[in-house]
Amino acid sequence: GWLRTGDLGTIRNGRLFVTGRLKDLIIIDGRNHSPHDLEETVAAAHPLLGPDRVAAFAVDGDEGEGVVVVAERARRAPDFDESEISRAATRAVAERHDVRLRAFLLVKPGGLPRTSSGKVARSAARTRYWTADGTESPHGS
Repeated sequence: GWLRTGDLGTIRNGRLFVTGRLKDLIIIDGRNHSPHDLEETVAAAHPLLGPDRVAAFAVDGDEGEGVVVVAERARRAPDFDESEISRAATRAVAERHDVRLRAFLLVKPGGLPRTSSGKVARSAARTRYWTADGTESPHGS
């Protein structure tokens, strides 16, 4: 038998590895994308971004499902060009995953909601930074 847990996994060398959650999966043009993979790409795209400070999630719109990324900038970033960071993240996701971001939102340090264990809470980030009508929420940043 089996139990539907909502987890996604892969088997390597006869061992099962959990790779994510089914509810977080992003489907664009019939292709599945792990939000974790998109987040890693964005985190590595610019020196003022980094691991565990990025949330990627799916949004619906007139053009179908799209991807929005919310990223916290580094704490020590006195002079930075937000458009440069956005271009770097957008370009990296397009080149590595063949995905065009619907939006890239850069927020202040500590701006991403987290779970009690300190992980970025994607669903809460979506609620905080994206509205039901498909626009950036004024409650964000």
